[in-house]
Amino acid sequence: MPWLNTLRTLYLAFYSKHAYIRAAREWRGIGYGYLFVLILISTLCIGLWVHTWINIAMAGVEKHILPQLPKMTFAEGHLSIDRELPYVISVNGRDLVRFDSTSKLPPDPQEFAPFVFGSSDLAFYGRGKGIIKQWIYEKVWSLVIEPLGITKAVKFLKTWGGLVVAGILLPLHFLWVASHTLMMGAIGRVFSNTMHIALTYSRLIRISVVAVTPGVVLGTLLIVSNQFFQLWLGIYLIMAVIYLFYGVYSNKHADDHLQFYDTPLDDGYPETTEFES
Repeated sequence: MPWLNTLRTLYLAFYSKHAYIRAAREWRGIGYGYLFVLILISTLCIGLWVHTWINIAMAGVEKHILPQLPKMTFAEGHLSIDRELPYVISVNGRDLVRFDSTSKLPPDPQEFAPFVFGSSDLAFYGRGKGIIKQWIYEKVWSLVIEPLGITKAVKFLKTWGGLVVAGILLPLHFLWVASHTLMMGAIGRVFSNTMHIALTYSRLIRISVVAVTPGVVLGTLLIVSNQFFQLWLGIYLIMAVIYLFYGVYSNKHADDHLQFYDTPLDDGYPETTEFES
């Protein structure tokens, strides 16, 4: 099956010059069928990772917070609850949320809670840093938040949270990477002109699609293993440009190690075509 051979580009892109030659010479279109499958696999892995962490977080909410959660009624810019004030929600012996007549912290540091719901506003505090953010209720329409409603929302997130995140992330992730390949196509034109090799822009895009594969695969592995770091985005772009150079260079010397049409191709990489839309 040709598409199975194309799918092997997921790992051949890391080292095989043949992958870049095939993409340029044999794939159809500009390679976005393969790119979509690459991003789909990456997004599904990230969605599964998000689903796992949502379930871990929601299990903590169900166990520690929901049993203590009061009924909250917002009306005319004021909040009231069905418990006597002050009321505190604690997790593992540490105060997390405080309901009081005012959002100011009590003078006793032992009564510190990062979230303080006052009658007219909500404040978020950092220990030793004072108030970080404040929200005024006057912009909130009449609203009633009941523990039962929160329980239903928690169950929804546990069941569908990862799928919702993956559904939102998929088009954004695809457009983000596709925009990089368009930019890299222009960079590839500079490389091809420097090497005196005639490659059309569509071929350069196909090479770019293969060139971003190692970065997408490694980035996905970093995310699902909880090792992702912000500097990786810059490393990913540098890696993609290096692989782009490697892809253009491989096509310049393609006939030195592959004889197309006349002799059989290497057994490890039979003829392939790009995914059809």
